[in-house]
Amino acid sequence: MLGGKGAGPSRLTGWIAIIGLAVGCMAMVLSISVLNGFESRIVKKIMGFEGDIRVSNLSNWDKAVADIKSMDDVQIAIEFQQRKGLILGRGDSQRMVLLKAVDPDLITEFYNLNLVKGDQSKLPMVYLGEMTAKRLNLKLGDEFRIVSPIDKGSAWGMPIQVQCVVGGIFSIQVLDLDDKIAFIPRNVGKKLFIRKNSPDGLDIRLKNQVDVDVIAALIQSQYPLAKVKTWKELHHELFGAMKFERIGALAVLSLIIVVACFNLVTTLLLVMAQKIREFGILQIIGTPRKIIQSIVMNQGFMIGGIGVFTGLAIGLG
Repeated sequence: MLGGKGAGPSRLTGWIAIIGLAVGCMAMVLSISVLNGFESRIVKKIMGFEGDIRVSNLSNWDKAVADIKSMDDVQIAIEFQQRKGLILGRGDSQRMVLLKAVDPDLITEFYNLNLVKGDQSKLPMVYLGEMTAKRLNLKLGDEFRIVSPIDKGSAWGMPIQVQCVVGGIFSIQVLDLDDKIAFIPRNVGKKLFIRKNSPDGLDIRLKNQVDVDVIAALIQSQYPLAKVKTWKELHHELFGAMKFERIGALAVLSLIIVVACFNLVTTLLLVMAQKIREFGILQIIGTPRKIIQSIVMNQGFMIGGIGVFTGLAIGLG
């Protein structure tokens, strides 16, 4: 069919079918590999920034936190407070971000921030995202002010302000985390968030990330009123969009294979038209119809197999 005498148009369409199947399979393998690599990179960065599990709304906070930290599967847990705050940078630059108050000694141990740290300072050291620092024209060691527009620090109703220094700049490059979150020390959070008497939540990192769902369910069963969310649930919209993107890409690439299959069917029809005399002779001498059909089908499977194998070999190679 692909190289015999008198093959004519069927030979051309046969090679087109092989090339189409090879290109389609190769593109599908490469796209899946790229999407898997992209997704694993996003997952790694998000898990490094958020932790594995987040727990909030715990009753009897201190005892509950102590019990969770003592669990065998928990590697480290860090309490946090968070609230929107205004950062005043150089000149007239200012930025409203989410201020996350945590233990400064545990920031680099818990969070994988890809952090560039500055020198020690007497002022409270705050870690800004790369985009936030650029918008505020701030560099390592620069001083700035944080304003809590919600809490009032005096009878005159003036908002609370704290003088700080850029102690580090982190770069996550996922979503807009570099532009909407700043890490501040716990003591600064207590000054700014005077209406908050207890932490807002507990970020947990496990020894084995495979057990995330199991440990989350265990914590939820022990504290039914608590809000327990895994890193997947915290960013379910992102991962839903990535899943939809994967399905869409595979659907589009599968059209190449569909077109190649049509070429394969055309090739088989041309073969049957060109070899109709030979098939007639076979029927006259008593060859069963099923054998004649199997001859054509085997040629189709051969062409399809060559195309698919070639595409997979190139894509995986």
